[in-house]
Amino acid sequence: MTATQPFRGDQHHEDPVVVLGWKPTEVLTALVEHGARVICVCEPADLAAAEKAGTADRIVTAASVTDAAEVVGALAREGVSLAPGAVVCTADEFPVVTASAVGEALGCRSWPMPRALALRDKFVQKQLVRRAGIRVAQAYFVERMADLAQVPFPLPYVVKPFDEAGSRRTTVVRTAEEAARLQGGAEDPGPWLVESFVPGGELHVDGVVRDGELQMISVSRYLNNVVDFRTGGLVGSTVLDRDTHAALHTAVADIADRSLRALGHHDGVFHLEVFEQEEGLVFGECAGRVGGARVDTVVRLKYGVDLYDEWARAVLAIPTAVAAATRDERTFGWLHLPAVAGRVTSMPSVEEIRERPGVEIVEMKVGTGDVMADTGRDINARAGRVVVSGDSAAEVDRRLRALAVWFRDSVEVEPA
Repeated sequence: MTATQPFRGDQHHEDPVVVLGWKPTEVLTALVEHGARVICVCEPADLAAAEKAGTADRIVTAASVTDAAEVVGALAREGVSLAPGAVVCTADEFPVVTASAVGEALGCRSWPMPRALALRDKFVQKQLVRRAGIRVAQAYFVERMADLAQVPFPLPYVVKPFDEAGSRRTTVVRTAEEAARLQGGAEDPGPWLVESFVPGGELHVDGVVRDGELQMISVSRYLNNVVDFRTGGLVGSTVLDRDTHAALHTAVADIADRSLRALGHHDGVFHLEVFEQEEGLVFGECAGRVGGARVDTVVRLKYGVDLYDEWARAVLAIPTAVAAATRDERTFGWLHLPAVAGRVTSMPSVEEIRERPGVEIVEMKVGTGDVMADTGRDINARAGRVVVSGDSAAEVDRRLRALAVWFRDSVEVEPA
């Protein structure tokens, strides 16, 4: 929302909140629980699921929620007239800039375009962070893969789109031979962002910022750096207790505060990634949304903070509830259950998984007879997802890794 026009709590029964995208469903639920009248704009393929969720007062379909013209046209066709008090927003990564453009076009409340762009375009983001004196990878962009020879810094480097998420279409180029293969391969639509490779372990930081002040942060360490999923790395993380890892939390809070100020993100939630090095922390990237997978769950279990509720509170300008949260002395982590690609002929039951040490939550996506996708092609490909608890981050880390090995070895597949 703009700083000059806060969305007051006494207005949200009159003025609707237009949300681009129906996922994650928790955000629609949180808005409704605070009394908001929600208009959900979704794509045709998601209409049935959005209707089944049953949380929006009204559902409008647009050919693409990332195309401002499509969204404005869809609202007009449905006769939706928005007053200046209405809000246009999204909790999804991809329509962030669209929501800002639609809000500005219709004279409604939305993120200012510079903020939306800073939280979406990775090149713009890194430029702003670097100007604020924060350590960050070098960044360059090319129109075509054939232009990689022009990159002004040495190998290794990372090639990725400007506006993807979850390391999709991201490639680490370590050798001249790998660069030559990309340059001479089939052309994938560009342009492309090229970043110098940043060594070090990867952390993700999830939290709440209101009126430009950090309200809380949760620091987690990935089991493997995100990009390593392509080479068999585990997808998951463990929360690091703020008392046990006090010095790290202090350093993370500093880089988070400075980064959010540089990006103009002063009200809402955030998902920030940084790299640990001996010289200090290096900024990775930042999104103005709740982290994916089961980040929300482990933060809620550990710190008692519902990030989706905090997202909705920021949209509606309702005070944060962080101060009333209660922390658990245990810590928690989450994991995508890995398996070999193919048709599953045998796998552990949910009950067997729950019997493993520390397992709190099990969410299965694949069952016997289903086809398991190649986890090296899609970071979201998984047999299921678990949340595990323990008395320390080290214990949770061990339990997650042991569970991954046990599960992978227990699944039997045949070629699909």
